Amino acid sequence: MEEPVGLEDYSSGDPIYSIDPVCGMQVNQAKAAGKVRHLGAEYYFCSKECKHAFEESPGTYTGVPRPSKAGGKLQS
Repeated sequence: MEEPVGLEDYSSGDPIYSIDPVCGMQVNQAKAAGKVRHLGAEYYFCSKECKHAFEESPGTYTGVPRPSKAGGKLQS
């Protein structure tokens, strides 16, 4: 089972890494090119291009569509 994003152990002081959901690259959270909060989870990105791609269509990378601003319906 995959560990949920954002539940890493911060107590050791060592760098914390996440996987960029767009390209799959390992990203040091402290040096990430960007971060997006989506439906309660934080996602870190290796580049602004990956962050932009995620923002345009988060459901493509998470399987969970983002809520639209119109009428509370979901969009993918």
